[in-house]
Amino acid sequence: MRRRRPTRGARGVVVAALLLLGTGCAAATHSLRAGPAGIPAEREIRQHLVAQRYDAAWSAVRDKKLAPSDALLRHMYKGVVALHAGELATGAKAMDRAWQIAYDRWTKRVGDAALSMVTSDAALPYTPGPAERMFIPYYGGLTWLARNERESAAVEARRLSTLLASESGPRPPDDFRAGMRYVAGVMYEAAGERNDAEVSFRNAGAILGARGLALDTLPPDAGYGDVVVLIEDGFVIHPEPQSLTFWFTDDELSFLSGDRDDRRHETVSTLRRRRHDGSRADWNTVYRSVTLNWPTMLGEFHARETEAVGARAIVGPRADGDAATTYRVGFVEYPSVLEASTLSLSVSDAVREDFERDQPGRLARAIARAAVREAAFNGASKAFENAGDAAKDDDDDDEKKKKGDKGWKVAGNILLGIGLLAAGTSSALLDQPDLRAWQVLPDRVTIARLRLPVGEHPIEVTRGGEAVSLGTVTVQPGSVTVLTHRWWPGGSRVVAAESGAAAVRP
Repeated sequence: MRRRRPTRGARGVVVAALLLLGTGCAAATHSLRAGPAGIPAEREIRQHLVAQRYDAAWSAVRDKKLAPSDALLRHMYKGVVALHAGELATGAKAMDRAWQIAYDRWTKRVGDAALSMVTSDAALPYTPGPAERMFIPYYGGLTWLARNERESAAVEARRLSTLLASESGPRPPDDFRAGMRYVAGVMYEAAGERNDAEVSFRNAGAILGARGLALDTLPPDAGYGDVVVLIEDGFVIHPEPQSLTFWFTDDELSFLSGDRDDRRHETVSTLRRRRHDGSRADWNTVYRSVTLNWPTMLGEFHARETEAVGARAIVGPRADGDAATTYRVGFVEYPSVLEASTLSLSVSDAVREDFERDQPGRLARAIARAAVREAAFNGASKAFENAGDAAKDDDDDDEKKKKGDKGWKVAGNILLGIGLLAAGTSSALLDQPDLRAWQVLPDRVTIARLRLPVGEHPIEVTRGGEAVSLGTVTVQPGSVTVLTHRWWPGGSRVVAAESGAAAVRP
């Protein structure tokens, strides 16, 4: 007796379920490797950096089991860790590759959106927000300066300036953009492109007003030079997982999915208020509820330091070795210790603003995934009921030849039920909050600037009552020297380079 093959529809359900499980597992890998919810990849890398185990951090970021699985995020991590580990050539390549991938993804943001509707947002390629994206040329420029390749540093400054000049899409807070414009100006200065530097400084000054740094638009003359210190402090805030229940109406779901930003954000705020106080705006309205695995930015900043951060130069030791109160150059008298003028920008505030801007879209997709799961489970239940009803049908006397059809009808409904059940179950298991983020960025960056007489001067960075030496800097006539320093939570060490020299470490 010949057996009939399952129908195309039944085979399609099985294939779709298998594909969903396969692609869903890949999506889950992105999510589970992204942070505190699963394998603590980023946390381990941060721990190595805090302990100043830079070689271990470099090994970790190159380990496929630990490094972020998304190619863009992996290159972004490599670029930062390479700067601290002294792997400057590899770091420069990593940041350049990150720039190219980020550009491609910003121009193709739809991609795998359909898959994210049934698995999780981790199925989407990682796309950095505007603030994170600006740190790609930021670290690229610092790496090229550490290699004394100033023309390449100017390329990164132009990339950063392009992002800052863009009028399309969301933009970071004004203070953050002003600080980044100033950084671009410093990179231009170090590369000898004074005209472009002055444009960047003017753009920063237009935002900052009286809060701008001194000595930026007037180049030093032959008797002086400038030292700029970029002081990175702590770790940036990052998303963490929560399981939250939301109540919503069909109208609110349509608002979340709409293209009006004001209405989307207003709806998210309404849903949050309703969840926090347990009240409903209208008791006569029918609400639907859903419990979501949800990424949130917590209210407090982790390990955030509040002490004032700055830099200073020792310019006036006397010939007898005792400290001098003043130091005279020609007719100009300086104090022995020169405090730098500073400008701070909050990276965490900018990253958090980008994150919150995308919350309506995340919420809409999360609710839609919950609806897909509910439909899958309901469909599975119906298919199993249909299979049972088909099995109970009595055969007519002349329809024995159709028993095979009935059998395949029963089997088809069972396969359909199994496929839908598998789809709903896998979606429920794989719908993890997307916690991917560039977690090794600093919480804030302070830009400190000093104008010093030509010669050698010890430079220190300070926070509260603590000071760390960056070594002695040779100030060249009319030049700018760029130093970087990272204050780690619970510790500190000089981790980057004087422009045009090897890494400075005390």
